[in-house]
Amino acid sequence: MRVRDVHNKPEQNASTALPIGLLLLSIGAIVAYLAIGEAWLENKTETVVYTPQTSDLPTPR
Repeated sequence: MRVRDVHNKPEQNASTALPIGLLLLSIGAIVAYLAIGEAWLENKTETVVYTPQTSDLPTPR
């Protein structure tokens, strides 16, 4: 009679700690990146771009 190989059994209880941890770590990194970028740009002057008014454009023929 052959003995079953129990070492190659598929995983019965998968842990969700790694995917959730990576997701939370990624969200934290993005929030930190945006916060640092906002703080860095806060002291600089802002550039304003003025678009032409519709009355300045020639009328189509």
